Amino acid sequence: MKNLSLNILAFVFAVLTPVVSSAQTNAEKAVFQKVVSSASGMKSMVADFKETKHLKMLSDDVVTTGKLWYKAPSFMRWEYDTKNYGVYNLKGGYMVKNGVRDGALSRGFSQMGKMVTGLLTTLSDNPKDFDVSYKIEGKELVVTAVPKASRLKGTVGSVVMKFDSSTSLVKSFEIRTEAGYTLITFSSVKTDVETDPQLFN
Repeated sequence: MKNLSLNILAFVFAVLTPVVSSAQTNAEKAVFQKVVSSASGMKSMVADFKETKHLKMLSDDVVTTGKLWYKAPSFMRWEYDTKNYGVYNLKGGYMVKNGVRDGALSRGFSQMGKMVTGLLTTLSDNPKDFDVSYKIEGKELVVTAVPKASRLKGTVGSVVMKFDSSTSLVKSFEIRTEAGYTLITFSSVKTDVETDPQLFN
């Protein structure tokens, strides 16, 4: 399990907050508010993902694929095709590597899981940690978040998220750092579907 993946998810949902800015057009505000409403009302989500990690120190990109499951209010599973995965739940969660349960989640992983699942169900209307801007490009809403909290500045330079402006479904998000970037694209996204509780046990 890669902690960066949950970090990215945490940023995605942490910045989905109602933001009023004179720089945004009425059309952009309307689409943004629609995305916020959709995220806060979502009961579950299942999606395939492709994660591309580009680091300056590596000559080739690292590409992995897998599946994400989320169930409100506090359950998440991020599983790679290698079958390594992490589960965040009300009890704290655990990790599985090579088919073997690898103990409790790390503190950082657990904190990110708590943040993600909490923000999915109770979004704040006060984006304390980010400067947020958004715009419409073609059929996509592009949201850019730049951290202003000192605890985040050393971890991430910016996060760029793209949503389908008609369906409000997330299409991709990218976290940019001094070392490079990680881009995660989603496909086959389904929301409010029946989710097997055993996935999170």
